[in-house]
Amino acid sequence: MPLVSTERFEAERYATVTLDRPEKLNAFNNELLDDLFSALDALAKDDAVSSVIIRGSGGNFSAGYDVVSGYASASAYADWRNLQEKIDLWERIWKYPKPLIAAVEGHCLGGATMLVACCDLVVVSETANIGWPSIPLGGGLLSTVSLWHIGMRKAKELSYIAGNGMTGVEATQLGWANQAVPAEETTEAAATLARRVGRTPLDLLYLKKNALNRVFDRQGFTEALRAGAEWDSISHTAESIDAVKAQMAELGLKGAIRHFSGD
Repeated sequence: MPLVSTERFEAERYATVTLDRPEKLNAFNNELLDDLFSALDALAKDDAVSSVIIRGSGGNFSAGYDVVSGYASASAYADWRNLQEKIDLWERIWKYPKPLIAAVEGHCLGGATMLVACCDLVVVSETANIGWPSIPLGGGLLSTVSLWHIGMRKAKELSYIAGNGMTGVEATQLGWANQAVPAEETTEAAATLARRVGRTPLDLLYLKKNALNRVFDRQGFTEALRAGAEWDSISHTAESIDAVKAQMAELGLKGAIRHFSGD
């Protein structure tokens, strides 16, 4: 069964793409990502659709990547290549020709924050949990991208403290999201935004998105996106990573999370 579903609202000129792996909090695996980009590619060619909402099923956006399985590469180069391939996907989100609207409720963790950071507009539930990795195994892949939306001070706080995060209200106040609404209103608020976007002619939306993205790219957004893979692959070779993994083996995943969170 596909792990992504698509619903078109052509009268209102938008479509919704739903991540549909609720039993795993819509965590990213290869099949889900393949289905996501197949759906987006089809909608990019549909002139009846002016914008696309990306949301998650089951009350959560996505738990991101599997923490443990993400660091199994045999060499620093293989690790870097693996990370670059993931970033290739997020760059496709950033360069998608039509406005992408993320509708975020529940958990939006780890790598899922990369997806949202590369979308155009973001609606969050007030109680959303926008979280950074609970165990320090990386070198700044997420925060270097998010700082463009939330500023350096908050980006450093999120990067330095394992398991840190933001509520939907805080994310909106910082500029990571456009608006925060009660959880039960998240999808409809994103749909309202999509309807309003759809009133602008599609060719003008192409031009407006390209103009704004080009300014951000000249300031270094895409470069920061890609450089994160280099910092992460270097950090994975640090001696301290072996110590963190030993703690995970000794304490278990939940025990290691409690250790680094200070609980």
